[in-house]
Amino acid sequence: MKSNIFKSTMGTLVCAASLLMAVAGCTPDAKNGELGPLPKANFETAPGPNANTVILVNKTDQGGIPYWKWQLGNASGTLKGDSAKLYLPFAGVYDVQLITTARGGIDSITKSVTIATSDPTACAPTTLLGFIAGCTSKTWKLNPEAGTYKVGEGPDMGNWWSSGAGDVTGRACEFNDEYTFYFSAEAIFKYDNKGDYYADGYIGAATYGCEPNSNLSGAQAAWASGDFGFTVTENAGVRGLGQLRLIGRGAHIGLQKVHNGGETTSGPSGNAIVYDVLERSTNVNGQGYDIIKLGLNIGGAGWWTFTLRSY
Repeated sequence: MKSNIFKSTMGTLVCAASLLMAVAGCTPDAKNGELGPLPKANFETAPGPNANTVILVNKTDQGGIPYWKWQLGNASGTLKGDSAKLYLPFAGVYDVQLITTARGGIDSITKSVTIATSDPTACAPTTLLGFIAGCTSKTWKLNPEAGTYKVGEGPDMGNWWSSGAGDVTGRACEFNDEYTFYFSAEAIFKYDNKGDYYADGYIGAATYGCEPNSNLSGAQAAWASGDFGFTVTENAGVRGLGQLRLIGRGAHIGLQKVHNGGETTSGPSGNAIVYDVLERSTNVNGQGYDIIKLGLNIGGAGWWTFTLRSY
């Protein structure tokens, strides 16, 4: 597997609290000629509002402006404040490390945090994780309609270019791709292109038609089928509907060349990609499938939008 998010029994959680010092704070003390004593890093944990939330409380003996950074497998995020609320949906024993910086230097401390049970509400369709992954797994494909992917001046805009109804069959090898998200501690994102891809003038032999995976080589080989990781962030993004982050070189939804901040045709530009949720609808027109629109800013006013349907 190319990338994982969580380990089921043991994870690593890093919380880094950094003191932002003024220039004067980096000069020797005028009285004793020393920068000052080393900080004594310490923090406490307290129960949160539910069994899957803990409160991290900075107890370092020297004051400052704490900056918290957490990491669990390939998932990471940042928190601010002397008291930080951390939500962990899956059961496990996590190592929590606090690194603190002060005038006298750096200190750290590590403690264990145990989450006894997984959150039974985490897979509710009202949550972004539950909507995307269900309670076991959920598979998505490009919505087989005109305008399923487009680019324009802003989210969900197609004034520069938009796919037509004929592309559903003309790009059949793209519309049959499956994007499956697994609701588990490992948080696997599986991409299956069914053995082929639409070359679009820049992939493989660079035709404008379907080509087999065997044509992929070099850096572009990372765009083939594979297992990756994913995380979701509630209430984030340009519309406050959340963000989806795919982790692993070559992970993508829709067009391969599109990435945060631009387009690159030679191969993946990084090891992760973040999509903003622009819209999500459940049981569309009573037909039993869900719809999600994902947007990605390629720089300036330019946005690609991809519409997926659940299967």
